[in-house]
Amino acid sequence: MRLFWSRFCTHVLCLLLLAATARWLWPDFGAFPPMETWSMILGYLSLVLIGATLVIGPIKSWLPASWQPVSLSLRRDIGIWAGLTGFLHVLLVLVLFQGTPRLMILNDTNAPKAGGWLKLFFVSDHNGNAPLIPNWSMTGIANYMGLTAFCILLALWLTSSRRAEKWLGGSSWKRLHLANFTLFLLVVFHALIYIHSIKGEPHSAADFLWLAAVVLLIRLVGFITTAVRRKRGKTTSL
Repeated sequence: MRLFWSRFCTHVLCLLLLAATARWLWPDFGAFPPMETWSMILGYLSLVLIGATLVIGPIKSWLPASWQPVSLSLRRDIGIWAGLTGFLHVLLVLVLFQGTPRLMILNDTNAPKAGGWLKLFFVSDHNGNAPLIPNWSMTGIANYMGLTAFCILLALWLTSSRRAEKWLGGSSWKRLHLANFTLFLLVVFHALIYIHSIKGEPHSAADFLWLAAVVLLIRLVGFITTAVRRKRGKTTSL
């Protein structure tokens, strides 16, 4: 029963966090249409939630053993919301680039783009007859990072259940979910490139760097703490 209410409260808090984030950031995106605003807000929130899943593990090790089941459930449910907001972010971006988004990208290539959402990843010739060529501009690289991150996020999202853990097996499931840290780094670099690429973007790199610094610091402290405990345990057993 305690676990049920813990999960219920987690979902309610994530929903309230989404509403609060939208209310807080919406005025900063006044120059953009609502769909573009939502795509960016959902992207920001997904990054924050991915970071939260990474710090719950170290924090869990500092809590009493009775908190372990609640902490694991909390991490899983926050991961589900990270997947949902990330999926919606990507979906809105693909829909936006089927048309002509109002984003003004400063350091993208001047070569003609492919049609529709493929313009995120490929360039073409003026007549559209040549094979599509990968877009290796900084913005293109950011898009490839985002695509890779989305594939990882989708895999983690679809396996964020006890049924999936049993189906994959505990060791395979853990190896898959260790990709969470790689996912976080990909999203951070994806966001940093776009911050410096989009004219009119109201936020700065510091908005992402402080989050990355906090996550990395907590992970580092957790790693050192675990290493010291294991060393003490080995010494005691000897």
